[in-house]
Amino acid sequence: MRLAVLLSALAFPALAETPLTGPQFDANVTGSTITYDYGGGLFGTEEYLPDRAVRWAFEGDTCVYGTWYQRGEQICFVYDNEPTPQCWLYFLENGGIRGRYMGPDGGWEILESQRTTNPLSCAGPDVGV
Repeated sequence: MRLAVLLSALAFPALAETPLTGPQFDANVTGSTITYDYGGGLFGTEEYLPDRAVRWAFEGDTCVYGTWYQRGEQICFVYDNEPTPQCWLYFLENGGIRGRYMGPDGGWEILESQRTTNPLSCAGPDVGV
């Protein structure tokens, strides 16, 4: 019986997740400010500006500016305060964005918990409007 179940599972592999492409990601986020949770609580909030520019803040932190680009299947971010690319795979899930970090110690995920069209409110010195 176990062999039949195993063979059945092998015959119908799980559907592979398909990451968003750069244009798909752009279409889903530009003009939005998205707050992400990581399962243990709030991760941070990112405002997606035109021309692949972003503004990011961890809760209560000063905002940092950056840009994103597509590298293979990954969406990579470079910030003014951190020139090392931070790369993710992004997926659409239940109408929201889910991201999987692909850097060192990667594999953990963030989930969209809130979306607005309001600008990111920044803790000084770069205070949002």
